[in-house]
Amino acid sequence: DLVAVIGYLRLIRHRPSPLLLALAAALALLAEATLATAFADRWHLSWWEWHALILIAVGLVAAVAHRQWHEERFKDLYMDETAAAEREVSVLFADLAGFTRFCESNEPREVAAMLNGYFVRIVPSVVRIHEGSVDRIMGDAIMVVFNRHGDQPDHASRAVRAARDLQAAAADLASAHPGWPRFRVGVNTGRALVVVLGAEGGRTLSVIGDAVNVAARLEHLAPPGGVALGPGTVAAVEDEVTPIGAIEFTGRDAVVEVSLLRSR
Repeated sequence: DLVAVIGYLRLIRHRPSPLLLALAAALALLAEATLATAFADRWHLSWWEWHALILIAVGLVAAVAHRQWHEERFKDLYMDETAAAEREVSVLFADLAGFTRFCESNEPREVAAMLNGYFVRIVPSVVRIHEGSVDRIMGDAIMVVFNRHGDQPDHASRAVRAARDLQAAAADLASAHPGWPRFRVGVNTGRALVVVLGAEGGRTLSVIGDAVNVAARLEHLAPPGGVALGPGTVAAVEDEVTPIGAIEFTGRDAVVEVSLLRSR
């Protein structure tokens, strides 16, 4: 406990924070109470005073954390390598082809019901079964990252399976609602920076890099109900794709070899 206190105090010198101060105080009280009870030869009423002080310190930590934005809680504990780390990831983008037209011809409540209907079906599959991390949902679009924490060596194949299952679940739901738009999906694999982005009140953990931008562009090349893959992702599922050639994206110098995932 004392070693941890010293570590937090050193961190406070470079990164002043009420949360770090509260944690240091809680650990200091815990260490003192532990020593007092360990070396005392008999029970003392004052021991309860130490327990009360520990509860106060823990309550202070909880109060400080509760006041922080939910995506920023305990951000002050991040080491530099935690707040920003470069690794290979697979990124899945999906959005609805014809969403703008659907919004034009339907009431906002009906649009919301359609979106929630889709997301209730596809998000659990992507997150629970294939263990992707939903980076964000933007209107009709969803961005999912695989291997964000560096613990999924098979992230490319996971992303492809998630894309296939996403389209299957969406197709099943769309069959019951013929007027609903269909998803297009793009998946790309490459190096990206996993980093905490934003300012006070609006920080989030996200991924940044060319691999992410390419994934977003690939999604626009996929037909409704289809999945477009970048070359890094294709390497994991070569026997399941149909190449469509080298595509040049506006604003980007290098071309990208694009393939479509074949339906089963």
